[in-house]
Amino acid sequence: MIDEICVVGFPSRLGGADTELDHQIRVWQHLGVKVHLVHTAQLDHNCHLMGMAERGCVIHSPCDWNACQGKHVISYCNAGFLENLDEISSKAKSTTFVNCMTWLFEKEKECHRRGLIDFFVYQTDHAMQKIAHDLRTLNSDYRPRKINPYFHLDEFPMTHDRDEDTFRFGRLSRSDPAKFHPSQLWIYETMVAPVMKSGVMLGVDAGIRAKIGQEPEWIRAYPPGELSAQEVYRHSHCIIQATETYENLPRIGFEAMASGSLLIVDDRGGWRELVQHGVTGFLCADQRSFVYHASRAAYEKEERLAMTRAARSWLESKWSLESSAADWKKFFDELSGFSGA
Repeated sequence: MIDEICVVGFPSRLGGADTELDHQIRVWQHLGVKVHLVHTAQLDHNCHLMGMAERGCVIHSPCDWNACQGKHVISYCNAGFLENLDEISSKAKSTTFVNCMTWLFEKEKECHRRGLIDFFVYQTDHAMQKIAHDLRTLNSDYRPRKINPYFHLDEFPMTHDRDEDTFRFGRLSRSDPAKFHPSQLWIYETMVAPVMKSGVMLGVDAGIRAKIGQEPEWIRAYPPGELSAQEVYRHSHCIIQATETYENLPRIGFEAMASGSLLIVDDRGGWRELVQHGVTGFLCADQRSFVYHASRAAYEKEERLAMTRAARSWLESKWSLESSAADWKKFFDELSGFSGA
């Protein structure tokens, strides 16, 4: 197995790909792999808060591609990696790109056509299947690998004592209009509860309001980064989140399940990987289904609590350190014998 890896990019508590990178570094270090980090931007306050040097990572200067010399290089959905792949690939033993989306970047397609990406890693079969045909068409030398990701539970403790005097719900995402269904507020206003309703929405700006409208006074809306994700989960009995996107494997799903917030989400894409309908959450085919299941969660407290306990247990067993480490070890064993195209 390889004994070190160079990551182009930097872990974060903001954004799905960088959050996932943070958790996977724990797996790599568990396997005894030394992790080098080369950011594609200046190290900001958020980067310093991650404490990566204290956790044993080797931090290189931003865009110091010499750090890739003779190493296996991996990058999570990072545009700077793709833009500089000519130089990176000329120094690296191998290059691996983790596309956390269900669509292809134009630069990703160009780099693959030119043979600059040795391996593609995916977290789900459905994401790999959606884009595999196009990549094989561009270059038959296509090496996709599926690796079960690890979710580090410790940063998202289970909340047991939410106020039951109001039915408390939340939603959170990037302030991308596609992340917000135009009927999101209609769902919140139409669903019913035995007590007053209280909502928190994180990731709302003027562009989002232009799409979905102005939230009522019983919903507090915040721009990106103004609250932590943990604060949203501590507030929320449920995460009620309708979108227009086809998600890969939403990190907020992991976070909500760990925190005891019941997921009421779209019946498609990566949500199907996370939610066992009626057991660990509810999958909704349309807006009326959202209204029904949100109302049910409001009235059936004991059912809701049983489902959140089941979701936490499902998370602990399915996305454990041991499960992910077995997949990463197999991949690293393959890298150790890789000699290029």
